[in-house]
Amino acid sequence: MVHENKRLKVSTPALAKSPQISHVDTSEWPALPLLTAARLVCRERLHVNGDNSVLRVVDSFLDELSESLTLTAAYKMSGGSLRLLQYIAAHESATKDLFLRRWDVNAVTGQAAARGDLQTLKWVADSYLPGEFLTEVVAEAASNGHLHVLIWLWENNRDGGYWGGVEVAGAILNHQQDVVDWLRGNVALRPECAQYLVKPAAECGILGVVQWIYENFELQMVDALNAAALKGQWEVMRWCLNNANQEALDDALQYGFIYLCPAEFGDLDMLKCLFGQGLVPEPVAVLEAAAKHGHLDIIKYLVEGQEIGDTGSAFYRATNYGHLDVLKYLHEKMPDDCSTSLLDAAAHAGLMEIVQWLHENTRARCTLYAMDGAAGNGHLEMVRWLHANYTEGCTSLAMDCAARRGHLDVVKWLHENRNEGCTQATMKICAGRGNLDMVKWLHANRSEAFNLDGAMDAAAANGHLNVVQWLQENRSEGCTTEAMDGAAGSGHLDVVKWLHEYRQEGCTTKAMDVAAVNGHLEMVKWLHTNRDEGCTTNAMDGAAANNYLKVVKWLSRNRSERCTVLALEWLFSKSTRLDTAVYMFSEFPECRTFHLGVKFEVAWLEVVEWLVENAPTALIGCTLEVKSWNWHVCDWLRKNNWKLVDQDKVFSCFVLPNELGEGAQQNSMD
Repeated sequence: MVHENKRLKVSTPALAKSPQISHVDTSEWPALPLLTAARLVCRERLHVNGDNSVLRVVDSFLDELSESLTLTAAYKMSGGSLRLLQYIAAHESATKDLFLRRWDVNAVTGQAAARGDLQTLKWVADSYLPGEFLTEVVAEAASNGHLHVLIWLWENNRDGGYWGGVEVAGAILNHQQDVVDWLRGNVALRPECAQYLVKPAAECGILGVVQWIYENFELQMVDALNAAALKGQWEVMRWCLNNANQEALDDALQYGFIYLCPAEFGDLDMLKCLFGQGLVPEPVAVLEAAAKHGHLDIIKYLVEGQEIGDTGSAFYRATNYGHLDVLKYLHEKMPDDCSTSLLDAAAHAGLMEIVQWLHENTRARCTLYAMDGAAGNGHLEMVRWLHANYTEGCTSLAMDCAARRGHLDVVKWLHENRNEGCTQATMKICAGRGNLDMVKWLHANRSEAFNLDGAMDAAAANGHLNVVQWLQENRSEGCTTEAMDGAAGSGHLDVVKWLHEYRQEGCTTKAMDVAAVNGHLEMVKWLHTNRDEGCTTNAMDGAAANNYLKVVKWLSRNRSERCTVLALEWLFSKSTRLDTAVYMFSEFPECRTFHLGVKFEVAWLEVVEWLVENAPTALIGCTLEVKSWNWHVCDWLRKNNWKLVDQDKVFSCFVLPNELGEGAQQNSMD
């Protein structure tokens, strides 16, 4: 508990009074451990007599929350508490970065729209930051089927969100048909959004939407053809085939989906239609696909109706995926094509019926890799059968792979019935994977000179304390600093504490660095308190890059290594989390000379505006990539004289206007 060491003095008269039932409504308070305790007291035992002064004291007592939480984080961690958002807003600093405030609003309204939380959405849009363009709300509400939210946004905030197409895509993919119908009836589809709607409509088999798009916009049908084929939407595919021009058909044939997918799904009628139109340029590939998926009727049609004589890899695919009926048919029609490698594949997969059929009816024979693969995959009965019926045997990989994958029964059988043994690396790998029973058995029963250098390191890094302890007691190889480094980086505090107490190797700065990078704050604190190695700038750089702002702030307060420009360069290469970026930029001058790189994909306008306002040098030589449907950002860039240097159906690419670029360069030289 945050304030567990504070003692509140309570007067004797106060204790003597009978408890009074409070009339404080705490239903909207978030379900956090600290706030739950406060909520219980306020609801059940706090007598306020119309005076909110005591509640203000409680609020002040809990005020640590308002200093550390964004609206986005608070809404998420509280499960959607408007009360907590209002509390944080009331205690918000008047100097909060405006761009960060807008970013926070966009993020939290997206969450609220996804939950269908119209009350929170109204409060943010009407009271907290009126007039802000809400980037996520329309798409989130549509995707999650919240029609009441969409209607309110349409009637009250029509110019403040993305309407015009992409929101329909999410509704289609999530089968929100009432939302799809309402959007089609009320919102005009924007040309730049139309191409993003074709694929989901075709994937979900909504022919009416596909027809609507192509009737109103000039788009090639290749995307719809491929999408329909991949999802087996034959009605959509037939319509596209009948209405596509030759260019679209040629493009679709290059991908191959339109003729391979019917074979995979087993739709013979669709395949016959394609053959009838001359749209199957690779019939052998179709045969292979049908064999893999076990569609015997299609295979018969191809062999007998289309007279395909080349089976390609059809035998192998039928064998590997266990389709004995297909295998028998192919062998009957083309007996000479039965490869000798088929038995190995079936043995690896544990397909006993197929192995025995191949053994009795074909020329196929196995190699020593048949038993290796069967053992590695844990197929003990197959291993026994191969041992009894073939003389090829196996290699040391059989026991090695079986041990690595935890098949102790197979390992024991090989130990008793074969003499190939295993490799020197077997026990080390088992230790790293935490299989203590296997490690113990190998130690007790095998005579190989196992190389266990690094075994304790690997076990520690993967959090297998029981293996680490066993190795300490039964082996002499020990470990290196990699043990504690790896355990710390993976957040295994119990392992780190044990190594600290029972081993002398210690760790390096890598321990705290990687723990920070991976967000393990308790580990960072423990290393800081109990070890002397410290960390490097990689700790804060990596924590910032991965948006572990709590870790960054703790390092800032307790360590002196600070950060470099890599903090923001790594951050912006992975995300556009403006809360972390604003904090780093304001607190650490050394990271302000960062650069975005050659390309930077951006979706939210406030991120671009923040960069232009605070770090224009970061944009020099950088091309901003904006999704073509993102008309809000594209329009702003055009209005502010950014140069459109490239455009395709996915991205519109912009570079800095000359005056801004020259000004940024001059400022950097100054």
